[in-house]
Amino acid sequence: MDMKTFIEMGEKKAGKQIELAKLLNIRDTTLRLAKSGKKGLPDAICIKLADYIEVNPLQVIAASNLVTEKDEERRKIFKSCFNRAASIAAAALIFTFSSMTSSPAHAGQLLSEHVNNLYYVKL
Repeated sequence: MDMKTFIEMGEKKAGKQIELAKLLNIRDTTLRLAKSGKKGLPDAICIKLADYIEVNPLQVIAASNLVTEKDEERRKIFKSCFNRAASIAAAALIFTFSSMTSSPAHAGQLLSEHVNNLYYVKL
């Protein structure tokens, strides 16, 4: 995901961009620049936004850093945060479903019924 998507999620929940900016305690121009991909947000604001929209803070921080980072090696590191966060979430889902069922196979069947876009878990 990119910063625009995360900010749009926040805007939808807050009602307006200016309301989201108030909730994050930043100027709406700062939020507008981040949404347009011209500026990143400080990590603390990314964490606040992630908590507000209920997503993994690591993903929002990585998305914000990808806005401005030019070094390709560092960009790879930030991009890996999306895979890592997805893997952790998938492992948590599998653990939750397996603790609720009699067998791991049954957990996998239940999980596949509820999660359509889960292709693999990298542990």
